[in-house]
Amino acid sequence: MSRETNPSKERILIAGNWTEGVSAVKAHLKKDIDAIDSVALGGLHEQLDAKTYDLLAFCLREGEVTPEMRKIDEARQASESLPIIVVSDSEKWEEIVELMKVPIQEYFHHPCAREKLRRSILQHVKLYRMTRKIFQREEQGKVTSPFEGMLGVSDRMQENFRIIQAVAKSNATVLITGESGTGKELVAKAIHHQSIRSAFRFVDLNCGAIPRDLLENELFGHERGAFTGAHKRYSGSFEAAHRGTLFLDEISEMDPLLQVKLLRVLQERNFMRIGGTEKIDVDVRIIAATNRVLQETIEKGQFREDLFYRLNVVNIHVPPLRERREDIPLLSQHFLEYYSARNSKIFIDFAQDAIEAMINYDWPGNVRELENTVERLVVLHDDSQVKFHFLPKHIQKVNRSISFSEVSRGGGGGVDENRVVPLDDLERKAIETALIKFRGNVSIVAKKLRIGQATLYRKVKKYGLTQYGSVAKAE
Repeated sequence: MSRETNPSKERILIAGNWTEGVSAVKAHLKKDIDAIDSVALGGLHEQLDAKTYDLLAFCLREGEVTPEMRKIDEARQASESLPIIVVSDSEKWEEIVELMKVPIQEYFHHPCAREKLRRSILQHVKLYRMTRKIFQREEQGKVTSPFEGMLGVSDRMQENFRIIQAVAKSNATVLITGESGTGKELVAKAIHHQSIRSAFRFVDLNCGAIPRDLLENELFGHERGAFTGAHKRYSGSFEAAHRGTLFLDEISEMDPLLQVKLLRVLQERNFMRIGGTEKIDVDVRIIAATNRVLQETIEKGQFREDLFYRLNVVNIHVPPLRERREDIPLLSQHFLEYYSARNSKIFIDFAQDAIEAMINYDWPGNVRELENTVERLVVLHDDSQVKFHFLPKHIQKVNRSISFSEVSRGGGGGVDENRVVPLDDLERKAIETALIKFRGNVSIVAKKLRIGQATLYRKVKKYGLTQYGSVAKAE
């Protein structure tokens, strides 16, 4: 029997013969969950086989707990990671003790606090969906985003996405510039995976991390006996990347003598292994990256001007986070969900004062620093929301209000202390930008913003954005 799945819908199953309990749980959740199914205990196994759920809730009356323990255990074995909760009106201590022996997420005694039950179930559903999404991506062995997981609603990132799509269709050499931690390697991978070369290898080489002699060997390989210790032939990165892409990171650190050899390969499309006498033809797309200003290194005689022009056919500059502050909430939320799932935590979002502090901070380490900071917050704290006092002291101490006009431009410029940006304005702008770009296609917009469709509908209604395309029809 094929199982019905709809990954965009939040769906829970309430199992029990206790009508009052089932109805109470349904009533608590009907406004928050997309689909709520209920089933008698006798039909539980068939129902779990028929559909995919994000949570299973058992509603058991006093006297049913012990006899139905087997059902709970069977459900756990059928889906080891599915969150299971139990709601019961049992006053028997021995039943509750027995219940604690089976692996369930939580137990609620009926009648229970409505908000506590609702919040707990929503947290478990969110965590389970995030975890399942991550594991699915790992099993597929690929990133589903066409931009390798890069996120951004800022004008500068949207322009970079457009350039990536355009240049991927060509064989042009690309030079990616930007500060450390901005995601230059992700840009290179996005170009490769959207190109006709995606069926072949993407080979990356950090020119700044390897000594000159070893770097030459890594690039071109060697013949047997070429030097002491060369006991067999070795194929370098150019051969490994044949018909694919060779990514040369920190190209500005390459030794001048090696720059000459690289230039010759770019011009002639062939090379010789170290110690070799035969030229090897190679079909490789070169993408290079640097965090330095190459024009300055050229003036200092550290980098060849002719090589620069060969590499800089298409330039993609990845802006630092301080110049695209409107992307910080989106990136922060993405990392929060990812690391919450990784560490089995239940974080849902950021408190407003916390995210505003993060927007105001300049992030000298860029996206890498932001990601590491969020991971640290998740690991060190247990809560459903990131509070201001969770933040590192150096971020808390930042006391600078970003004006709406500055954030809209992506940073820079002066600061107008009288026009502080509310977090809602940033969220509204992100959603509106995506709705316009994708012509109101709710499915695509929800995926791009990494939120559920139900959440998107609620926020569209909240911000009065129902005039856009299919959103209006859905309303």
